[in-house]
Amino acid sequence: MFNFSHPLVKLVLAGIATSALIGGTVFGTLHFTDKQVKDVSTIFGSNAKDAQTHFMSLDKFVISLNGEERPHYLLLELDLKTSSLTAHEELIRYRPVVNNVLLKMFSQYSYEEMRDINDIDYMQKQVQMNLAKTLLENGFMYNIDDVLFTKLVLQ
Repeated sequence: MFNFSHPLVKLVLAGIATSALIGGTVFGTLHFTDKQVKDVSTIFGSNAKDAQTHFMSLDKFVISLNGEERPHYLLLELDLKTSSLTAHEELIRYRPVVNNVLLKMFSQYSYEEMRDINDIDYMQKQVQMNLAKTLLENGFMYNIDDVLFTKLVLQ
């Protein structure tokens, strides 16, 4: 029937074998990576309980501000919003870094500069960006979803 020693038959058979090998490799890779993604999400707790919003309230900050006539003070309270319990628990460990970022950031302002800031949303975003940058530099691998000022008093 077929002459398996003919070069054209050998070429067709080699093509079929190569296609089967490539198809099997692609199928196996897709199957394995799909299974791995599911396993990783289970390890890191992507269940519904972990996907809830979490808030970490920070202690009151009282920061000295230089004024034209006399020293002034800024009283600041804020909450940090995260979208996972794991991030929230890790953030508690990084509280000293968070406190340091806030102290450095707000102590640069004078009383007059703080008084002239009318955009609280902008300030919250600035705090969020500074925190994200510094926390990442210190090994914190999660996002802070939002920074919420709960009290801001200038005296």
